[in-house]
Amino acid sequence: MNDEKLQRLYSKFLEFADHMSVEHRPMEVAAIMMAQALTIYKSALSEDEYNAIVDNISNSRDKVKTFEKPVMQ
Repeated sequence: MNDEKLQRLYSKFLEFADHMSVEHRPMEVAAIMMAQALTIYKSALSEDEYNAIVDNISNSRDKVKTFEKPVMQ
């Protein structure tokens, strides 16, 4: 997937999450998205790959940025 397609996909998910956060609490939306993401990783990767990506996510916790504008309300 090229960068442009990835950015479009990211934007679509952000729109969806923003929309869902109007109807539901943002923490509920985030929890469901995280659970689904981990399920996709677990289904698509070997056990070693899954563990590596979960470790990478955990190790990147200080690199996560907040939204520049209020997206989630």
